[in-house]
Amino acid sequence: MRGTKQVLGGLMLAVTLGSTLSTAASADCLRSVHNRSPYTLVVTLNDGLSMTVRPRSTGAVRLSGPGSVEVAAYCSGADASAPILRRSFDYQAVQDRCFYAVGHPFFERELGNGFLPRASDTPFALNNPRQGDLVLFARGSECLPTR
Repeated sequence: MRGTKQVLGGLMLAVTLGSTLSTAASADCLRSVHNRSPYTLVVTLNDGLSMTVRPRSTGAVRLSGPGSVEVAAYCSGADASAPILRRSFDYQAVQDRCFYAVGHPFFERELGNGFLPRASDTPFALNNPRQGDLVLFARGSECLPTR
């Protein structure tokens, strides 16, 4: 009888430990959006959640599974009806690794995706400073008043 209790207790411990480890290995990451510009950014994830990143500040986004992020930049304090810059980026979240799929796939088998950047990604820097981070750096000349 005592051996049965030990086996049953060990089995319960293994099930509990296994379920705890499997939830810890979920495919999502908390990453940063760095706004190093005078623009106001609106970041929309593929599930419809949006967030605003004010000029010269940083916000956090949770990337989970494969998906896309749409980023729109607006002039701060001006007419916010139309963005001056809009881009959409695809990302992957695999276990504890999240990254934006960037670049030309020419060397993908040898070096991985993202070796040759696309011109359409500017003025954004993707996967910098960490994989899965997004940085906007622009001077804001589009928002200057015209004389």
